[in-house]
Amino acid sequence: MLSRSNTTGKLFPLVFNKLKVIPNEPFAPSFQALFSTHIVGEKPILVRDFVHSALYDRNHGYFSQRSGAVGVLERSIKFNQLEGRKAYMKQLDKIYKQSGIAWFTPVELFKPWYAQGIAEAIMRTTNLSVPLKIFEIGGGSGTCAKGIMDYIMLNAPPRVYNSMTYTSVEISPALAEIQRQTVGEVRSHLSKFKVEHRDAMDRSGWGDGEQQPCWVIMLEVLDNLPHDLIYSENQVSPWMEVWVEKHLDREKSQTKLML
Repeated sequence: MLSRSNTTGKLFPLVFNKLKVIPNEPFAPSFQALFSTHIVGEKPILVRDFVHSALYDRNHGYFSQRSGAVGVLERSIKFNQLEGRKAYMKQLDKIYKQSGIAWFTPVELFKPWYAQGIAEAIMRTTNLSVPLKIFEIGGGSGTCAKGIMDYIMLNAPPRVYNSMTYTSVEISPALAEIQRQTVGEVRSHLSKFKVEHRDAMDRSGWGDGEQQPCWVIMLEVLDNLPHDLIYSENQVSPWMEVWVEKHLDREKSQTKLML
């Protein structure tokens, strides 16, 4: 997802040292507690717990607390004025230095074309006999939502735009508000757009299943989902599950990986 930084290295406010290999018994967390409520306490936690807590915890998670978690360009890049890749990279470097933002998503850097490309693909393949329903998980600044709705408003039959719904599922309260502001730049979009401030991985938030076809958009999401980490010393050694533990020394508190 990140265009300029490695997720674990850039976002987590903890320090990783070399792997500390410790034999560990298999552990199966209860269904009710798939994720930890803190990053690392007195007991080791699974990597999936660490990732979820560091990114999405309501009290200290990166996306939950930072209003500038995702960069927003004030104006689109004028690609027709750039003479090739070198000029683009120079422009990109300038944008990052001036903004002070950790990263910009592709849909932001290539707006409005990126979102319009998605919208065009939707219009070519969707069933226009039923109302168009779009869900976006992790909508960032709302640039994708606005770009898609702009395109449909200008290029689709009026009945398609007038009957469509666009739902953004966003865990960050700050980003949810930014999305409302971005999409609200076109007043007619507001009656068709809503933000549900919740965790998309919580199945209870989705309610009962529906038979009506819909589109689900997840940009820059898969690489930010909680995941496990496994390790094998060589091709014949058994696979081991990696845990994260807190390590205290005289200088500072550190976080280490253990097996």
